[in-house]
This record gives sequence, C-alpha cells and structure tokens, in this order.
Amino acid sequence: MKRLALVLYAMLVCLLTCSSALAMKHAPAPQPTLTITGKVTNPLKLTVADLARFQSVEIQLNEVDRDRQFHGIYLHQAVPLRTLLDMAEITTQDQPTGKGIELAIRVTGASGKQVVLSWGEVYYSNAAEYAIAFAAAPVKPMMTEARCLKCHGPEIYQSALDQYERPAQLPKLLIRGDFYTDRCVEGVTRIEVVDIYPKLKSDRSLKLESSEFQVTGLVAKELKLSSLKDYPQMSMWKKVVGLHMGYHGLHLYKGVSLAKVLEAAGVGDELTKAVMISAPDGYRALFSFGELFQSFKGRRIMLAESVDGKPLKGQRGGKYRIIVPEELVDDRDVLAVARIEIIDLKPKAKISIIGVGPGDTDLLTLEALSALARADVLVAPADIAQRFAPYLGNKPNLFDPLQLIKHMYRKAHPELSAEELSEQVTVERDAGVQKIRKALDEGKNVAFLDWGDSLIYGSSRWVRAFFSDDELETVPALSSFNVANAMIQRDIGAGGSIVITMPSGLKENPQLLEAVAKSGDTLAIFMGLKEFQELKPKFDRYYAADTPVALVFSAGVAGSERLVRTTLEQAVGELKADREKFLGLIYMGARLNQRSSECQ
Repeated sequence: MKRLALVLYAMLVCLLTCSSALAMKHAPAPQPTLTITGKVTNPLKLTVADLARFQSVEIQLNEVDRDRQFHGIYLHQAVPLRTLLDMAEITTQDQPTGKGIELAIRVTGASGKQVVLSWGEVYYSNAAEYAIAFAAAPVKPMMTEARCLKCHGPEIYQSALDQYERPAQLPKLLIRGDFYTDRCVEGVTRIEVVDIYPKLKSDRSLKLESSEFQVTGLVAKELKLSSLKDYPQMSMWKKVVGLHMGYHGLHLYKGVSLAKVLEAAGVGDELTKAVMISAPDGYRALFSFGELFQSFKGRRIMLAESVDGKPLKGQRGGKYRIIVPEELVDDRDVLAVARIEIIDLKPKAKISIIGVGPGDTDLLTLEALSALARADVLVAPADIAQRFAPYLGNKPNLFDPLQLIKHMYRKAHPELSAEELSEQVTVERDAGVQKIRKALDEGKNVAFLDWGDSLIYGSSRWVRAFFSDDELETVPALSSFNVANAMIQRDIGAGGSIVITMPSGLKENPQLLEAVAKSGDTLAIFMGLKEFQELKPKFDRYYAADTPVALVFSAGVAGSERLVRTTLEQAVGELKADREKFLGLIYMGARLNQRSSECQ
C-alpha cells in the first residue's frame, strides 16, 4: 500500500505539472521548485506551494556563519526532509547492508552552493532536525532604532538590522543541530541521493579483525595508525540500540574524536566532502563533513578503543570501533575499522545532451527530468524552452542551438552565399561553444536540449566535436520513431529488419534501397517529406506501385499528430495535400500490412 501511495502521489505531481504546461501562456512566472532525484524510485518535482500542503514544523534559526557574519533570525515553517525522501522512496535494498548508511544526499541551491548530508544523520536523528522550509518570517528585535542610538551609532547596528529586511530564498534547507548555519542552503533547486560505490560489494563471511586503520583519499597526509596514544582521549556513554535487536544496555566507550584524527590528516573543511568508514568485510557507513565539523554531536563521534574499561582488541569487532553516541540506532557503529576514506562529492561540471522526446511534456523520461534538475544553465531551442518551461524554472538559456543548423540559419539569412553561410555558422557556433566552456569553467552544469532522441538525426550533433567524452553525457529519450511505431500499430519489423535512413543516405547509397526492397524489410525515412517526390523515381525502380506506405505527421505532438495509410503510387499526392512539410516520418514496405509476426 505504501508503494502504491507513493506512486499515485508522484503521478499526481506529474499530472499537475503537465496540466500547468498546457496553460502556461496565461500562467504567472513559475514558482521556485526543487527536484528530488538520484537513487530514488519516484523522482519528485515540488513547488513551494506543494511543500505547504505537507504537515509542517516550526523552526527558528539564529543565522551566523563560520566567518561570524550575521544573516538574520528567521522563524520558518518547514517539512522534515525525511518526509520528502520517503515520498521519493530511496532505494536501499541493493545496498550491502540493506540500509542507506552508505548513501549521500547532495543539496544544491540556486546560487550554486552545495552541501552534502549523510543518509544516517538524516534518518537516525529526530525528523525535525533536517527540514525544508517553505515559509520564513524575520524575527525582528523589539528594540526601536531610537533606543539603539542611545548605546551605538548606525555603524554598529545598521548592518545587523539590514539582515532582517533580507527576504529568505525558498525552499530552504534547515539544520537545527549545527552551531553555525553554513549548511543552511537557500533557494534549494535539487536534492540528489548519491550512491558513491554502487558496484562495491561486501563479504560478510570475512572475519571482523583489524589491528590498524588507514586514513586515505583526499588528505594532505595519509595516515596508518595502530595506536591513538598521541591524540586527546575522550570517553562517552552510549545507549546501544539496534534497529532489529532493540536495547543492548548503557556502555562507556573510550577513544579519540574522529574529527581530531581527520584534522591530523589535513582534510580541509569543504561541505561537499564526506567520510566513508569501512570494515574488512566491506560493511561501511558514510559521514558528512558537515555533521563531523559543524555540529556539537559530530565532535563526539569517536574512534573507540575500549568499552566498559576493557580493550576492544581481542573482542569481536577488532581493535577500533566507530561510536556515534547520539544516534537513535547503532547501524553506523562500524566494527573493526580498517579504512577511513575522504571523498569530495562535488560533481565535475558536465554538458548533458538531453533528448526531451518528440513533442508532448508527458513523453519526457524520468532520467531526463533528473538531468534537467542537475543543470544550472541551458542551451535550448526557443520552442523547447517555452513548451517545457515548468521543468526549466528560471535557468538562463545561453543560446538557441536550432538557429545554428545550416538550413535554419539559411532561413534567417537568405542573402548569404553558400561560402558566407558556412563561415558565419562556424563563427556563431564558436561563440556558443565559448559560452558553454565559460559555464563549465565556473562549475555550472549545462543542459543541451534536443528534440526526440539526440543521436537519431538530432540537432545537437555538431556540439560534440568541441568537447571530450568525459565532459559529455547523453540522456536517452523517446524518439518520434517510437511514437510513430505506436501510431501505425503494426509489427513493422515482422521478424525481419527495419532500416532507418534519411534522403541523403538513399541518394548516396542506391544499393541500400535495392537491398531493402529485395528483402522486403521496412524502410523508415526521417526528414523526407519535402524530398519524397524527388526520390520517387528511385522508389519506382525497386518497389511496386501498391507497396504500403505510412505517413506519420507530428508524432508525439498532441492535437497535431496524424497517420495516413497509403501506397507508393498515392503518397506524393497525400504529401502535397498535407500542411506539414517538416515534422514527419515515412515508412515503406510490405510488412506494414502485417498485424502480427509469425516469428515469435
């Protein structure tokens, strides 16, 4: 029932979003939104208004950062982050522990600020400790400015008073347990659940023994420690509570602060970093830098050497053990600590070439939605930018790439010669590439949006020549080919082959046309509406006049898509009569008459 409810909610959010797209010409500017993606079953896209419909908690924060700068006092209405993550349904069943203690949660704001949380700190503390605010009101001092002047001049108090007038950018990540508020992110645009080592397996049959541990990864100095005598000692009581086995007593642990060991290795203090702590059998748990260095509780997380006055060495669980005193359950108390690895989860900026499907917003894939959420800036045709506006928010659009396709550029500049056209397109493309390169250098992710499947005659092909494979990712999409197949409702392959081509391919390779006709395979021609009449003499050479032809117009565009079943002899007339001259697919072959295949 829980899974059904989550799916229904996700469908409702999607329905509301798509409905808003239909009326966007008359709609106000889009509300700030956040997306929840990554290792989740039900990616979510939520506006501030959506958040306001959840049961909320009231949280006041006195906002001062590590540089001792005051940023106001706000009373917030907020939704526990755990509630939203539960709605998105984080997938943990494929984790070696069967839990989420290896997962990270990366939060990004509209300004580009990013912080990383651990799954454990969110789920093993009380729910209201981590929340997303949808409303914020400043808590102004009762003292009047006239009273302030009796003790201080404006140079003392004015900068603080100005902060009360600063509107908070919503949605906003709140963390109540931190002393400083550096991890509070205003204008949250995306929350991603990240599995750092998705292919790393564990072997729980291995013996839990380790007499030393390594501190490695992004450190100034790697450490290999078999003794902690050089570090300040600490002791801590802990209520040991297992998720499945319940209460296991009150125990006194002694050891050293994990933070002190990390500082000795020179790990820095970036809030996008995390610490993965592993045992010899592969059991591991993630801790964020924020929880270790920003909260009072983090300083109490310890590398324990003894329990109740007895050394851990010789007991089950090795010489060193991670102890998290304030955690509600002890799943992150890693036994037999063998490796402590420092990881930075700040992703390298990339260009995501995203196919948005053939037309309607409901054909956008969940993977495309996730990629759009990760993007900071766009490269998008004007039509896509308008049609998909609810998914794009207020992200800046660097340029319209469709206008840099030669035949499109020709329409805007008919006066240019062929040579001038080629030169000018090259100049314009170089300028566009420089804009993308500048965004990447600034650490911004770029979403390059293309119709349909970008690798089937897409308009984004030219940009790939300017960037390396590790700077690019391609997000697959539903193609007009897939939609057209569904409209035809025939087994167009019928156990044989389907040859996808375009007019230039047929002109350059007449042997292909002869071979396809001879075998009886189906020919699918992209961008051939205008050139079909020119090609017809070639078709007549190899195909009978009554060969079935399917003309599919505007596949995937609601209200415009049409299917015409005809023959080779009649197809030219049908094409001349139709108003659409560009958005179309042409299918030809005897198998278009077969309702099903016998080769099953």
